[in-house]
Amino acid sequence: MNYIASGDEMSRIDNYAINVIGIPQMVLMERAALSVYSYIESKFDKDSKVLVVVEGGNNGGDGLALARILHGNGYDVEIYWGEILGKTSDAFKTQLEIVKKLNVKFADDIVDCGYDVVVDAVFGAGLNRAITGKLADIINAMNDVDAFKLAVDIPSGIDATNGYVLGTAFRADATVTFAIMKMGLLTGMGYEYSGQVTVADIGIPKKAIDYIEPDLYTYDGNDVDRLLPYRKFDSHKGSYGKIGVIGGSKNMAGAAMFSAEAAYRMGCGLVRICTVEENREIMQSKLPEAMLTTFDPKDKNSVREATKSMLSWSDVIILGPGLSTKEYATYIVEKVLRDYKGTIVLDADGLNIVAQNKQWLTDTQARVIITPHLAEMSRLTEVKTGEIKSNKYEVAKNFAKDNDIVVVLKDARTVVSEGGVQAYINTTGNNGMATGGSGDVLAGIIGGLCGQNMDEFEAAKLGVCLHGLAGQEAAISRGRYSMIASDIVKGITAVLKGDYYVG
Repeated sequence: MNYIASGDEMSRIDNYAINVIGIPQMVLMERAALSVYSYIESKFDKDSKVLVVVEGGNNGGDGLALARILHGNGYDVEIYWGEILGKTSDAFKTQLEIVKKLNVKFADDIVDCGYDVVVDAVFGAGLNRAITGKLADIINAMNDVDAFKLAVDIPSGIDATNGYVLGTAFRADATVTFAIMKMGLLTGMGYEYSGQVTVADIGIPKKAIDYIEPDLYTYDGNDVDRLLPYRKFDSHKGSYGKIGVIGGSKNMAGAAMFSAEAAYRMGCGLVRICTVEENREIMQSKLPEAMLTTFDPKDKNSVREATKSMLSWSDVIILGPGLSTKEYATYIVEKVLRDYKGTIVLDADGLNIVAQNKQWLTDTQARVIITPHLAEMSRLTEVKTGEIKSNKYEVAKNFAKDNDIVVVLKDARTVVSEGGVQAYINTTGNNGMATGGSGDVLAGIIGGLCGQNMDEFEAAKLGVCLHGLAGQEAAISRGRYSMIASDIVKGITAVLKGDYYVG
């Protein structure tokens, strides 16, 4: 597990490390500069020309220290300092004296003078105001230089908490951020402006981060082994859960099948699909492992009996993939939410139906996980998608808390919340996963984990992480342009293969 810090949390972490633990600020600054130097050294040879742009705060001090290290190692480096801020920090003053004594060159202006690298060390994670006037001119001039652009800690002009552009912002090809990932690098426009992000260890102890305990955290591939449900040697198919998938209307069979196969690939014991009779042949041929309960959508008694059968059989119900919003579907969703007391993964058309009947979600006795994308969340909350995207953490947290459910708010950076202070933000996956059926696969993964007796919040977090990892595997085998939902299902196997998860 890796924490992700807001701007305020990062400030408190720094303060704890310096003023409580007692690590000198200059030590952290030196480590920060060395980490950025290591990045440059790994990418550019010593014939490269580097421009380091600074202002008078501690981020600028990092930049001055970097320029000194580059100079000492043979790089052709210049510093540009606009001297616009009225104050300079003590650390900046110290670093300034050093580079002057070493005769590091200063540039008179920011113009394209054959630089290979432009380093942004103007503002750090503490920026909380819009960049305007001459400072904006500096940022824009950096952006205009035809060179590789590298941000120190965070691109200047990006809010470290929400990723907003504060007036204008540096457009980085890469960012070396210090100690811990920043929320603003993953959300809003920060993700686009930061480029490839490297988190560098600059000597801030884990104790400082754990003491602050940031509100957001994430998983990566290194967490999978310890989080997966344990599989005993002495077990059988009933040990790993019976997953009911209710979905797949006429011409929409694929959605339910993706969920069903993903649940199987995730390790559940049995899957039963409840769908319209027209889908029987294709489902039996494409996924013979799944059992089927079918119904005539025009026959109310047929719908009623099929729903009743699923309620009595299922340990977990995935409700909604390709279901439609017709009258029979509305009956099924209401019946399941009203009568079922197990775990429900509510997705797709199930969410669209609930958006018109929100009290069902409030009144249900089931343990519910919802998996809306931004438009579905907008229908549920009556909040515009743009506002949701800008405040995903708060929107997910508040809706989860108000309805006592788990919310998986899907986006390029999916947020998972159960309404508590802490929430999960996903950092796995890629843009090739923006393809039809991808969300149905996610619902199946989460449902499959719940069937193996995982807590709903834990299953949702791990499921989102694994979904992204499966997408990464699909991109390796198929490419981001060509990958489709069935490739993501195959990616689950690629992520989980190996007997090191087996007891």
